[in-house]
Amino acid sequence: MKFGVAVTNAINPEITPAGQADYAARLTLAAEESGLDSVWVAERTVYPTDIMARYPHMFSPHHSRPDSQRVLEATTTLAYLAGITERVRLGFSILCLPFRNPVLNAKTVATIDVISGGRVNFGVGTGWMREEFEGIFADYESRGAVTDEHLEIFIAACASDVPAFAGKHFSVSGNIFFPRPLQRPHPPIWVGGKTEAALRRVATYGDYWNGIFVTPPEVQARLARLDELCEERGRDRSEIGAAITMNLNLTDRTMENGERVLMTGSDEEVMDDLRRYEEAGLDTMIISVTGNSTDQTVDLLRHFAQDLVPKL
Repeated sequence: MKFGVAVTNAINPEITPAGQADYAARLTLAAEESGLDSVWVAERTVYPTDIMARYPHMFSPHHSRPDSQRVLEATTTLAYLAGITERVRLGFSILCLPFRNPVLNAKTVATIDVISGGRVNFGVGTGWMREEFEGIFADYESRGAVTDEHLEIFIAACASDVPAFAGKHFSVSGNIFFPRPLQRPHPPIWVGGKTEAALRRVATYGDYWNGIFVTPPEVQARLARLDELCEERGRDRSEIGAAITMNLNLTDRTMENGERVLMTGSDEEVMDDLRRYEEAGLDTMIISVTGNSTDQTVDLLRHFAQDLVPKL
């Protein structure tokens, strides 16, 4: 199993702009030096002042806190992290495509791939918070169809200097696109989500499924459904990887409804969880490391990479 780390995540203790910048850089360098596979940045544009009252299920102790939604802009952050690293892969988890212009976004992602030497994982999703769509003047109802057309344009732009696509929401033709990314046929597309719609999108466009906060049995069930969807589309399911993002807490055992929350507790408990995920069919785990400071978070990440991962 490969491991990545979320460097702008839901449990980041450093929420000031300067704190976020230091946190992202230091975790990224720790991941690079410790031999982890990838680093990942999240996206949040704006959010309602009463977000916790509207979405209390998003803020249980092992998920996040409301002020953790204050993250740096994703493409800018990933470009910066590309400049301070040489090896580690660079991922979006995820870019909400309906928030963006599809041609400019394709150019942005291709540019980061070029300047990083071909290290981008293009993580995508539709977005979920209606208030965020309203806050940036995007249409919530059409988000699924718009996301699909974004991906069609991205794939076309990676394949040709003069991409062509005609859809309901966007059409492109007759213009030169530059630069095409270094990775061929395109940077791998990681489709985020765990709904039926997300799995259909994985089967149609994805190189990876990227779920969040799912148990090993849920991983098995979703991969079984993905098998069916790939067969319907004539795709080889073995060509599609499986990843999830989970919070990692090695300082406390978090309890919920009388049971230990997965990926919390002792080293042995967490390693047992990881083995169960691998048996369920997972090949990549993206961890959000719980810590009280950037120093502690870096130390815990190094401990995970140097002491736990080799034992797996």
